Amino acid sequence: MNTKDTVAVASRSFSKNTFLVSKLKNLYSSIILNETGKTLEGEDLINFLKPASKVIIGIEAMPDCILSKLPDLKVISKYGVGLNNLDLKLLKNYKIKLGFTPGVNKQSVAELALTLILIGLKKIQNNNIDILNGNWSQEKGSELYGKTIGMLGFGNIGQKLSSLLQPFDCNIVFFDERHYSDEDINNISMDLNLNPKLIHQLSLDLVLSESDILSIHLPLSKETTNLIAAPEFNQLKSSVCIINTARGGIVNEEDLYNFLVKNQTAFAGFDVYEEEPAFENALLQLSNFFGTSHRSSLTTEGIYAMGIAAINGLDDNINIK
Repeated sequence: MNTKDTVAVASRSFSKNTFLVSKLKNLYSSIILNETGKTLEGEDLINFLKPASKVIIGIEAMPDCILSKLPDLKVISKYGVGLNNLDLKLLKNYKIKLGFTPGVNKQSVAELALTLILIGLKKIQNNNIDILNGNWSQEKGSELYGKTIGMLGFGNIGQKLSSLLQPFDCNIVFFDERHYSDEDINNISMDLNLNPKLIHQLSLDLVLSESDILSIHLPLSKETTNLIAAPEFNQLKSSVCIINTARGGIVNEEDLYNFLVKNQTAFAGFDVYEEEPAFENALLQLSNFFGTSHRSSLTTEGIYAMGIAAINGLDDNINIK
C-alpha cells in the first residue's frame, strides 16, 4: 500500500467505475476522484490535480498553462490509447513520467470498425427506421468477402482489424509512415494467421484509389489533420465505405459531406468528430452516413483493460527522452 503519493483521477468514466476504483484503493491510500460528471479543464482541472503527485487522465488536455501550475506532479498515467492531449516535450521539460500502454483497447475498437464496415456494405443504417415507419425496404447491399480494405495506419488497431477480416479473404492495402519490410509483414501475418500475399504497403494515393473500404487508424497530429480532404476524396471510388474510429479532424467533415451528397452509393461510418458532442453535425442528417458517439473502446472488457493499464502506469512508467 502506497501511503506517500496522492493519486487524482481526472477521468470521469474511471472515477465512476467501482471495480477500477476498488483496484486503485488496494494500492493507494490517498485517492481523489472526479465525481463532477464533467470533463475538467482550466482552473477547475488545476485545482483538482494540485494535491496529487500522480494522476490518471483520459481526454483531459494538459497544456503548459496546466502543467506549469502543478509543481508536485511526478507521473501522468493515460486511461486510453491516444496521446494527442499530451505534449511529450512538456512532460520532458517538467520531468513528469508517463504511464502508457499502446493498443490496450485494440480489440474493442477493431470490432466496432468491423461493425461499421458491415453496416455500410449491407445498407442497414436506415433499415430499422424504415420498418418502424411502415416501409419494408429491401435495399441491395454488398458482401465483404474479397473486398479491398485500405487502412490509414497499420499499428495495433489496424493489425487487429486485419485479423478480424481473415475469414473474408480481403486484400489489405495500408498507408503508414513506418516502413514495413517483407519480413515484418510475414511476421505479422504469421502472428495473425493471415496470408502475407494479401497484405501490401502502398502510398497514400494508391491506397485511396484502390480501396473499396477505407478504415482510419491514425493519431491526430499536425500531419494528419485534414489528411483526407477534397483532393483525396477525388481519388476515392464513388461507392467507397469510409470508416473512422480514430480521431475527429483527420477527415475534413465539410468535404466529406459534399462527397456523400454527390455520391449516394458511398457510405461513411464515424465514431469520432471534429467537435463532440456532435448533435448539430450535418453529416448525421445524411442517409448514407451512420454515426456513433465516440464509444469504440466502451466495452466491459475494453474499459477493464484500459483501467488496469492506467493503474499499472502509476508505477510502471518512463521518463520521456
